[in-house]
Amino acid sequence: MLVIRTVTGYFIGQTRACLCALLYTLVYFQVFYQWHGPEIDNRVRHLEGQVLALSELPSSQFVTLKLTHLDKYKVPFYQKVIISVPLTTEVDVPLGARVTATTRVRVKKWRLNFSVRDARIYGFLHGPHLVASKPVALKITQAPTPIAQRYRRWLDTHLRDFQLYGVYKALLSADRSAISDQDRQLFRDTGTIHLLAISGLHIALLYGFCFYGIKLMFWVLSACFYKGLRQALHINTVIAVLALCACALFVLLCELPISAQRAWLMLALFVALYFSRLRYQLGHSLLLAFTLVLLINPFALLDVGMWFSFFAVAVIFIALRMSTGRHWLMRYLWVQVGLCIGLAPLSLFVFGGFSSSAALFNLLFVPLVSFVLLPLLILTALSGFAPWLMASLGAFDSLAVQGIGYLRPWSEVFWLQSAHLPVLFVLSGYIAVLVMILVRSWWPGIYTLVLIGGFTLMERAWAPRWQMDVLDVGHGLSIVVSRGRQALVYDLGASYFGRYSIVDNTLLPFIQSENLRPELTLISHRDNDHAGGLGHWRAAGFGQTLAQFHPKGRLSCAQQTIHWHGLELRPLWPKRPGSNDNANSCVLLISDGQFKVLLSGDISVKEERQLVALGTLPTVDVLVSPHHGSRTSSSRAFISALDPAEVIHSSSARTNWQMPHPEVTARYRQVGARQWQTKTQGGIRVEFYQDKLVIKAAKEQKNYWFITD
Repeated sequence: MLVIRTVTGYFIGQTRACLCALLYTLVYFQVFYQWHGPEIDNRVRHLEGQVLALSELPSSQFVTLKLTHLDKYKVPFYQKVIISVPLTTEVDVPLGARVTATTRVRVKKWRLNFSVRDARIYGFLHGPHLVASKPVALKITQAPTPIAQRYRRWLDTHLRDFQLYGVYKALLSADRSAISDQDRQLFRDTGTIHLLAISGLHIALLYGFCFYGIKLMFWVLSACFYKGLRQALHINTVIAVLALCACALFVLLCELPISAQRAWLMLALFVALYFSRLRYQLGHSLLLAFTLVLLINPFALLDVGMWFSFFAVAVIFIALRMSTGRHWLMRYLWVQVGLCIGLAPLSLFVFGGFSSSAALFNLLFVPLVSFVLLPLLILTALSGFAPWLMASLGAFDSLAVQGIGYLRPWSEVFWLQSAHLPVLFVLSGYIAVLVMILVRSWWPGIYTLVLIGGFTLMERAWAPRWQMDVLDVGHGLSIVVSRGRQALVYDLGASYFGRYSIVDNTLLPFIQSENLRPELTLISHRDNDHAGGLGHWRAAGFGQTLAQFHPKGRLSCAQQTIHWHGLELRPLWPKRPGSNDNANSCVLLISDGQFKVLLSGDISVKEERQLVALGTLPTVDVLVSPHHGSRTSSSRAFISALDPAEVIHSSSARTNWQMPHPEVTARYRQVGARQWQTKTQGGIRVEFYQDKLVIKAAKEQKNYWFITD
């Protein structure tokens, strides 16, 4: 709204421009993002869709479809609705095929936790997401493959044998899915991950090749047939338009990434102004490109990549202006240092850290990518992967892999990890820099530093003594208890098919975002939904944190009281071996002398009776319900003995699993306990102060009008 008002306010007035921007956003949401079909209520539906992607697992596969029909409802062509359908590996599903199935359909529930990336935003930006169960009827028919998929398949055919195939594919199609986790981490740690985005450099190089290639073709045709084309025909203008169209086709093949949209719009504006003999101002063109991107999709504001793209160009513009009149090498150095400093706050906000060596590595890698790799890739693709160019790319590939091999062991040293910077700090910092540039004074920056410093001190003074986070992990359990930077982890969530792990997907990002240092880990029992991520946890370097509660790798937790940073950690169960894993769950009582918390694992009514009989159950302030609120637990005697004020149920949003069970929630209501559910409220945070406790739910703290989940 602010950008549109700024640009159009000169023509229609600021008030009208603001109202137009608001109306445009609301209409855009209703047309492109709002679901207008039948109610999605987990009923059996008849659906049709086109295959967009495949995710293969050892015993099954998930097919991602662009939905076209649901029962009698036809999805409008301009709306993208995604649905994931599980199939067996025996079913051959080619990309682009049309799938007709009869299956249950439900809305995808995105998990949400404090401090980590909001998955709902990702889901929203990619259109409504639905999930299907295993089909009872299935039909697969061949259909024309979309041109973008054919383009990527063409790249796969020719580039798959290269060791850095994922990098080359990202540079030519904006598809980073083939980049290995190790390479992705290396680019992030060295501050060069922006080189993988389709940026102005890509578009400018492609435009140059297309412009001069088309011009050469015109010259040959003129020499052979027309004996010289007259200048009055404005051949250069025609060539420029054709080259712009070729670049637009490339952006479409890349499926319109925002950085590519911005680059193409600025290039088109430059070409238009150049041939119209008007003055070109980078600042105005950047603002106009920003406005056009928002006109294409107002919700692009939610895309982090857009902010990095536009901020990077703005920083380059400022650095070039500040270094006017200096040697070109000095100006290049100014740009790289400016990018390192200017994007650091945004990196802290998004990733919880930044690369301390970004300026150094960009000094080396930007020329290498700009003047060697990108031209080589573009020429190779434009030539249809000519053998001699493929041989040159192979030589570059071998040398690059050797260089990365030398660099990889040191990459983690360059990344400075910190807690996520609050958005208020980021905005204040950038506004201060903008004001400093406009008024040419250091005082705005000094004022901002004083305000941020004062706010930080106040925030630390009002910080809780300790806190507990029950993470939203679907069907499973993972809890982080923290005091300062020290953390106790209770359970690690599930792992599926040996690939996807709650540890990698949720727990580790949360710990990194909060800048925590795990010191103790307790596994309640060995069921997959509680201990499935154990291998991933050890691989992350935290295996030694198991030693105190699980000495010598024993399954059940040691029955010893541990005093940890002012908290008493007292296991209450198991006192004797149980008949199954659930019966052996470690029940942990946490106390700071004033507040008591009970973590109960998956014990059932039988173990609850034994605990009540032992007389060791105190009245607690917070209870994490046994077995996710299953009806086989939370007996009346157990609840009466604990008399909890707050109860947290960690459970999945899947409707066929009634956890917490209505009978269980009714029993907790009878004792006046306030109840929280991760499946509907996201991650639950309990903050313990000197004289009170405060409970927050992630979905209530991160509430957006356009997300109904």
